[in-house]
Amino acid sequence: MEDLDYLLEVIKPWISKYLSHGAESLSQVEAVGVGVWLLDAEVNNGGFDQYYFNTRGVLALKTVQALRAIGAGEAASLLEAANKDVPILPLPDDREERIVKLEEIAESSRFASLETEYYSGREDRIALLAEYLRKSIDR
Repeated sequence: MEDLDYLLEVIKPWISKYLSHGAESLSQVEAVGVGVWLLDAEVNNGGFDQYYFNTRGVLALKTVQALRAIGAGEAASLLEAANKDVPILPLPDDREERIVKLEEIAESSRFASLETEYYSGREDRIALLAEYLRKSIDR
């Protein structure tokens, strides 16, 4: 099974679990999978602004470690830099409060330059995540 198909099959129920019951309901391996998957999906779809704006940003701190765990050190460093621009993490659950916090940094954040690096990264995060999960799940 190809890496992308494998990830879609494995991570889909974990994302449902996360959305229904929150990050606390995930095992360590599930949190790695969901964190990396959602970061990649959100940043590739709408940049770091979208990542933090959506409730997925609650995983931002743990996802730095998740990226390192799968061997994506470059992406981990970029997310860590983006996290430093956010005034508080996790961002508030309330949508309006989250908007206010993100508007505070709209002019000063380095999101655009970090996104450029993220998009042009040399790491194949899909392959790295698939390899990590195959090893972790098959133990």
